Amino acid sequence: MQVQPEATDQQSAPLVRAIIFTSDLVQIGIFRCRPWYAHFEDTGPISANLIVFPRTSVSITHAGGEPIIANPNVIMFYNQHQVYRRGRLSERGDLCEFFAFSPELLADVLDRYDSLAVKHLESPFQFTHSPSEPHSYLLQRLVVEHVLASVQPVQLFVEETMLQVLTRVVAHAYQVRGVRPRHGLASTHRAHAALAHEAQALISTRFHESLSLAELAAELYTSPHHLCRIFQQQTGYSIHRYQNHLRLCTALEYVAQGYTDLTELALALGYSSHSHFTQAFRQIFGVPPSSLRHILSIARRPDMSKISIV
Repeated sequence: MQVQPEATDQQSAPLVRAIIFTSDLVQIGIFRCRPWYAHFEDTGPISANLIVFPRTSVSITHAGGEPIIANPNVIMFYNQHQVYRRGRLSERGDLCEFFAFSPELLADVLDRYDSLAVKHLESPFQFTHSPSEPHSYLLQRLVVEHVLASVQPVQLFVEETMLQVLTRVVAHAYQVRGVRPRHGLASTHRAHAALAHEAQALISTRFHESLSLAELAAELYTSPHHLCRIFQQQTGYSIHRYQNHLRLCTALEYVAQGYTDLTELALALGYSSHSHFTQAFRQIFGVPPSSLRHILSIARRPDMSKISIV
């Protein structure tokens, strides 16, 4: 699945193809092909099974197929080794982000719509493109911006969000073709509740660790896709949000008890830096941890009229 960078990521570079995130479940890359690039029409066959979110308009013609207008209203699907041609439309060229998923994860998601998916993983996508929908487009852009801006991207957030994107775009692609999800042997409510309970217990004791989605699923003897779906159904939380709330509520307790070394606290709770911790704390509680100490000191006074939390 690895794609090597071909140029530095600069606006003037005629071609940029670079991986910005990789884990056992998902790989994320950026592609920037400027209209003046000498080989704009042909940059070689696809090296992996990819889902691509275009950011500009370009004409794409798969070998033996008809031209497709690929732009932000469309999601492109490429099977490994796909040969295609590109045509100029936008003066900015072809700008997009691409996402590759582990074969096991891809098969698990596709299985709800195509029972033979596991048997043709060399060419899992039975379609070349599908209408995009705003929420999936926004989610993948949030993930890309997070990865590009972070020294240490939050792996659980990236994996879980991209699994949600994969599930949504696959469901939408089949839905517009009139294909409904298969209903196999459904697990009982008791089994779902038990899985969610075990997951909550595991996260509750190890929330300070940087666990990946694959690690959590392996600990619970299930698949990442099944774990995410059942956890959300049973708890109302995504796994990352559940973990983050535990971390921050624990941090609040320490701050309330007068703990002053916020950098040490941030690292002990699994945050990559003091600034990352402070930002997350403010998003949840409305104030940074340093201000909370002052608010709590006022709360302990007889006259609480001066308390103000924005």
